[in-house]
Amino acid sequence: MTPDQRKQARYTIRRYLERCEDNRGRIHYSQMRPLTALLDPPTSSFWTDCSGLVICAYKWADYWNPFKVKDPGGYGYTGYGNTGSILATNKMRRVPADHKCFIGDMALYGDSLYDTEHVTICRQGGTRATSIWTSHGSEMGPYPTYLRYRSDLIAIVRSESLA
Repeated sequence: MTPDQRKQARYTIRRYLERCEDNRGRIHYSQMRPLTALLDPPTSSFWTDCSGLVICAYKWADYWNPFKVKDPGGYGYTGYGNTGSILATNKMRRVPADHKCFIGDMALYGDSLYDTEHVTICRQGGTRATSIWTSHGSEMGPYPTYLRYRSDLIAIVRSESLA
């Protein structure tokens, strides 16, 4: 992608996540696969989980832009993927601790790189202390949070499309 395309994809992802947060009462939590909400508008009612929300945000950017935005879950938007596949697909593009976070970056949480439990997506870039992330790990989400809202952060990764 060109720098302008990355900028446009990030803008689309940010707007999708903001609208999901504003509509959190209609977005429900479920770990079902295949994902059925891939192109459901963020203002509609749908069911997904943390990794599903990340994949949906990227699919939204892929659909609404005239260029390809790859599935960060590694399944080509077939409705599959989870925190483990997000890590496996993007683990070679880890964001170092001293680098800024950008919209679309994904933070993985859990016990280890082999036992991921949760993923959030950056919707407002900044440092690790100032960036804002969207989480959908329960029926209360999606909601804005900071990176260190959990103590079990494993890694931050950047998708191939936005690297």
